[in-house]
Amino acid sequence: MRRLPDAVKRRIVEHLACYQTHAEVADLVAAEFDVTLTPRHVRAYDPMSFQFAGSHRWLDYHRIVRERCENELGEVAISHCAYRMRQLQRILDLAMDRADYRLALKTLEQAAKEMGNWYVKC
Repeated sequence: MRRLPDAVKRRIVEHLACYQTHAEVADLVAAEFDVTLTPRHVRAYDPMSFQFAGSHRWLDYHRIVRERCENELGEVAISHCAYRMRQLQRILDLAMDRADYRLALKTLEQAAKEMGNWYVKC
């Protein structure tokens, strides 16, 4: 395969740092840059992979982008368990008021899963 431009390498590292899979990154890069990559090519820029063949420059860039991505995810309300539990409580209250017991049971099941997969079928 021919040498990739830095812009393509940068996007690969950015997508990987934001928890995209190797196959997803290959598809995204193909759509954005019209470059055909296999997941194996992408793995060469993933510091978490044993096939990492990038320089320290990409390793540092991956760390910086990963920190930024995690900070941005932390600002999204739905990423917090307390927010999700409050929303599930609202859904449960609404379902009980409407006598929609199926929805209530599904909501209780989801809440149990949110709290550490306490849901076990008997």
